[in-house]
This record gives sequence, C-alpha cells and structure tokens, in this order.
Amino acid sequence: MNQHEKELETACTRYAREKGYLAVKLENTGHTGIPDRLYLKDGKAIFVEFKTPGTGRLSLFQSHWLRWLEREQFTARTIRTEEEFKELIK
Repeated sequence: MNQHEKELETACTRYAREKGYLAVKLENTGHTGIPDRLYLKDGKAIFVEFKTPGTGRLSLFQSHWLRWLEREQFTARTIRTEEEFKELIK
C-alpha cells in the first residue's frame, strides 16, 4: 500500500468511526488479496480495498476476493476517493 492509499484509508476510517462504524483492518489473515478493511454497523458488513486514483490497480487475488464477496451477498468495493467512500456508507 502506498502513502496515498494509507492516507485515504486513514481519512475514510476516521469518517466511518464518526458515523458509528466498527473498522477492522484485515491484514496478516493468511489470505492473499483480502480487502484492506471491513466496516461493520447495523448488521451490515462492507469490505473495502483502497487504491490510488487513476494508477492504483487491483491484483488478480484482490479482484478474485471482491468478486467472491459480492457473489456471497456482501458489499465489497474498491475506493479511490473519500467522496466515493462517503457515498458507500451513507
């Protein structure tokens, strides 16, 4: 994860917590490509992979995870801006 992606994740997580979401960092799970964060509130689970606008690309494993989560009826998105994130969790 590059610096811009870290800053985006930090800003979005701060916003989500202000809105009452539990934010879980998904790292060291043993599952290559799993999304960066899981946000939980009111029975909803939202998985987010943060990427740099324009240049950030999903790996094959990341694409696989996002598609699998969506097939399993979870919300799973790639987020490139704070505005996209705010729209997702509103």
